[in-house]
Amino acid sequence: GRVEPRKVEGGFRLPIDRSFILKGFGTVVTGTMWSGRLKAEDEVEVYPVGRRLRVRGLQVHGGPVEAAEAGQRVAVNLAGVEAEELKRGMTLAPTGWFTATTIVDVEYAHLESAKPLKHGAPVHFHSGTAETEAEVRLLDGSEAVQPGSSGPARLLLKEPLLLLPGDRFIVRMFSPVVTMGGGVV
Repeated sequence: GRVEPRKVEGGFRLPIDRSFILKGFGTVVTGTMWSGRLKAEDEVEVYPVGRRLRVRGLQVHGGPVEAAEAGQRVAVNLAGVEAEELKRGMTLAPTGWFTATTIVDVEYAHLESAKPLKHGAPVHFHSGTAETEAEVRLLDGSEAVQPGSSGPARLLLKEPLLLLPGDRFIVRMFSPVVTMGGGVV
């Protein structure tokens, strides 16, 4: 009861977790709506590639609906695209609203159990369904983030992602792949 509902106002965002062909329907992607409202026949853009597509139909929990909104698990039937062109980590959002980025300023919190994170270190960056490699730039002038501490950082992403202020993320060590910390864009 204390959890605030997701925002239905403004632009929708749907991080894609799966893409497949459904016989008789064509290409379908699934994900959980982070924000906004999506309707059948809406035009959408696939970020970060910038491809514009039309929504043929929507399902929520296996049943057809005219519209889906924030917080719902959604299957989106898309026209004009092959399933293999859409991958986990891409995001559906309104056309022309956003720009994908490779530079992200964040408030980072390092786990107490993690080894120090050095300036310039390579890491795995996870947000929503997306994962990419990144390089850490510490913005407070220190050489490393110590266990249990936090502060501002800049992450240089290897691949562009659709990220907005307030989005949460996780950082994992490059090798071995263990969680080091996380924070907010």
